[in-house]
Amino acid sequence: MSQTTSPQIDSAFEVLNYNQQLIQFADAKAGNLIVINSLFIAAAQATHSNHRLLLKLLQVPLVLAAGLALALCLLVIMNRAGLPKMPRKDCIFFGDIAQRKNMNQFVADFTSNTEQQHLEDSLRRTYVLALIASRKFSLYGWAQVLTAGAALIWLLHSALSVVLN
Repeated sequence: MSQTTSPQIDSAFEVLNYNQQLIQFADAKAGNLIVINSLFIAAAQATHSNHRLLLKLLQVPLVLAAGLALALCLLVIMNRAGLPKMPRKDCIFFGDIAQRKNMNQFVADFTSNTEQQHLEDSLRRTYVLALIASRKFSLYGWAQVLTAGAALIWLLHSALSVVLN
């Protein structure tokens, strides 16, 4: 925003930006867990322990834990359905901006809005982003626990395979 905006609207857009960054951070972290859990699943499937029943039995909880963590991470990065509807098309969200019939319509809508309307739009969007971030970090937390469990099972499996072979 420019120097002519109030400190209140500047703060509102800073909070909006901060919450957007939290969402991007959660998506990036989930992407890392997707890679880790995919490796656990691939490694468990590639391990041939036909002669050791205990090793084979450890592969089941490993694949289940890693698979559930993988599914949760996919939910983290997928769509954001079930969020509250906005009372009107705002000039912040790309979907609302792109629904204007052309660029001139967007410019006209943006410039005709008061600073108070921009502030309210920013605060509404921030609230929605906070809901999204909260959901993402909750799912990510569970995925992280499952990934840690899968790692422990994998370490146990690896140690036993060294001992038994």
